[in-house]
Amino acid sequence: SPTAPFVSASPSATPTPVGKKVTILQTPTGFLRVRAESTLSSPEVGRVIPGESFVIVSEMSGWYEITLKDGKTGWISSQYVKKE
Repeated sequence: SPTAPFVSASPSATPTPVGKKVTILQTPTGFLRVRAESTLSSPEVGRVIPGESFVIVSEMSGWYEITLKDGKTGWISSQYVKKE
């Protein structure tokens, strides 16, 4: 029987992705709306501007949940961001 097939002590093992970031790209409006939920109909809770970087909290199809400067979280469309 295999011994501990899921345990790897290799230094090249990929750590759990923590602190992945996104950088806001140029948008037609010069800002990107941050929404309460991952839908376009969700209320706007803030705005971010191109060039800013944010830590990803979670992601869904077409959306990233980020932590804002004030500690709140919100969702941005993945259309105008670059994942680092």
